[in-house]
Amino acid sequence: MKNRNDTLLINRINSTSKNEKIFDFRFIFPGGAAINLFGNAINVKLRNNEKTEQYDIEQALKDSIIKFKPDSVLVSGGIDSSVLAAIAVKKFKDIKLISAGTEDSEDIDYARILSSELNSSLYNVTITEENLIHAVKELKVLGLDTYNVIMGITEFLAVEKAKEIGMQRIISGIGSDELFFGFQRHRTIKKEELGEFREYRLFYMPALDLWRLNSIADTLNVSIAFPYLDDKVIEAALSKDIKELAENYDKFPVRSIGKSLGLSGKLTERRKKAMQYGSGTVKLLRDLSKKKKYENVGEFIKEI
Repeated sequence: MKNRNDTLLINRINSTSKNEKIFDFRFIFPGGAAINLFGNAINVKLRNNEKTEQYDIEQALKDSIIKFKPDSVLVSGGIDSSVLAAIAVKKFKDIKLISAGTEDSEDIDYARILSSELNSSLYNVTITEENLIHAVKELKVLGLDTYNVIMGITEFLAVEKAKEIGMQRIISGIGSDELFFGFQRHRTIKKEELGEFREYRLFYMPALDLWRLNSIADTLNVSIAFPYLDDKVIEAALSKDIKELAENYDKFPVRSIGKSLGLSGKLTERRKKAMQYGSGTVKLLRDLSKKKKYENVGEFIKEI
């Protein structure tokens, strides 16, 4: 790394995150990226890269999962976790699927479909008022803000269930939306700006989603890995033409992998639903806030 004025020129940086009890931040940049510092803000800007070699995304995912040797997968019935589960079940025996959601949540319905298609055991946590409050208290101890407490409820209860049944090596589908343009916001961004936005999202993940999930895993003394954020998977994604990856702005490559793995259209064509909504967590939080006469969800969480 060389410093020239206020720009850091990056050949390549990938910190190693083993996702064990002690974990490190993970920073990912493509070769030739320029990192501009503006006060407390960091801007990642891509430079033209002459590298033309293409990498296979599906094989990179398989290699990452084989390397980690998981015993369980956090699943929601969404395409990201379904693909990881399909690969893991084919490669390892007795893989357990772990899900969490309210009794009538969409995620639970699709997790059951996935379990049936893969003929794999599903361990579901039904989110109730009691265990939701338990999760909120545990997440607040970790120092998480209100947004991350809301996001972490489903994750905490699922990882806790994995721990209860003796699982130690868990994989999560986080990272796919960032790599393969699965957010609604991606539809509002010009294609020529998608690459820069992707790098911005990846850069800040260590301080957001990865920090939250690694903190949960650490407090429960289990290991967690994120195959979509494996070095080789990121290289594979970066080697593809941006227009190819952004087809329909709906994780087209991941859905194609799901089809190649034999998942049904019910799973490969399911539209994205954010975890906090698909699991029913936000609805339950709103109902409880109203029932207990709080002005909003934030006030309710603050008082728990």
